[in-house]
Amino acid sequence: MKFANTAAGLCLLLAVAGCAGPSVAVTPDENLTVEQRAETPSASGAAAFGTQRVWASGLSVVVSAPRSLKPSETAVPPAGRTAVFTITVYNGSKTSYRPSQLAVRALANGQPAPELVDSVQGLNGLATAVAELPPGRDTQLQLAFVVPESPAQVELTIKPGGQDQDAPTVFEGQA
Repeated sequence: MKFANTAAGLCLLLAVAGCAGPSVAVTPDENLTVEQRAETPSASGAAAFGTQRVWASGLSVVVSAPRSLKPSETAVPPAGRTAVFTITVYNGSKTSYRPSQLAVRALANGQPAPELVDSVQGLNGLATAVAELPPGRDTQLQLAFVVPESPAQVELTIKPGGQDQDAPTVFEGQA
């Protein structure tokens, strides 16, 4: 049994070490092996909403499918409709991570989609994620972006280390 555990651990290490690119797309099902979780990216190289991306540092991000929301009168910027995402950040690294380091950019139908802050609805933006995330823990952030009134193709680009660090990963789908 000890040999089987060691062999499984070695296979996992080799699978992670051999990954090409900044991150690997895996489904969020924790009962599957790394090999079973590997997913072929779409033709654009983006991951579908609901897919987990894992960076070599051990940090991972899952972006939920968006839900549509009508912003309140006090929302900034004013908008007719937003797409709200739950971003789950898991710190699989050996050091604490500050989720405010995330750089998140959205496009709707290929056009920049500004982040919306609507404190009446609990959407306070990424800037409020100031608490450190210890190794082995996760947190969820709610972010909203202005989207057209009709269904739109949305891309969320996330850089875990901030604007000038780490390679980005893209999530895409309909909102």
